[in-house]
Amino acid sequence: MATNTLGNQVKLGSNQSLTRVTGVIVALALIVVVAKFFIFDQQRYLVPSRTVAPGEPLDRVDWDTVSANLGNLAGHYLPALNPPHGYAAQTLASGQLVPKASVARLQPGSFARLVISTKTQLGLGIRTGAKVAIWASEKLQNNQFDAPKRIVANAVVARVLKQQIMFSSGSQQVELMISPIQTPIVLSAMASDSAIFLVAGQ
Repeated sequence: MATNTLGNQVKLGSNQSLTRVTGVIVALALIVVVAKFFIFDQQRYLVPSRTVAPGEPLDRVDWDTVSANLGNLAGHYLPALNPPHGYAAQTLASGQLVPKASVARLQPGSFARLVISTKTQLGLGIRTGAKVAIWASEKLQNNQFDAPKRIVANAVVARVLKQQIMFSSGSQQVELMISPIQTPIVLSAMASDSAIFLVAGQ
């Protein structure tokens, strides 16, 4: 009877030791997998430190780097190897990964740059890279204004040059990138002292 009890204790001890060893091996394997995923498989990628407008040269942009594990998508984004050259083919958001498809070797399209002055308060959506529509109210006699009309459906904010605080009477100045075909109508509205204001695109 004592011999059987001793044998059972030895067998139980062996099973517990085997369980501990198995647990340690599993834990080590898990640590290796996690370390591989979060450390060794991660790569460094470029992100712009500010919003970049379409058509802007990338060699004028200040870049930050972030670590990420993108798996099969790794080849689709700008790696942190060398500063990129070319132009932004679309708006590049600050701090966001940049798809390689968003970089063009040649400057995309041809934009006319105009500085628009408006006394209306700029909305929160009026910022670098934002798409906006340009509206104008023609100035009539006795300092009256006609109903506003949209004169440009799509323009892009290159930068906000001057922005006054709310209820200020000063002008708000925004540099826009506009199709050259639409430039004359905007210049005409400015020359006629029309009231011009911007509406952020959807």
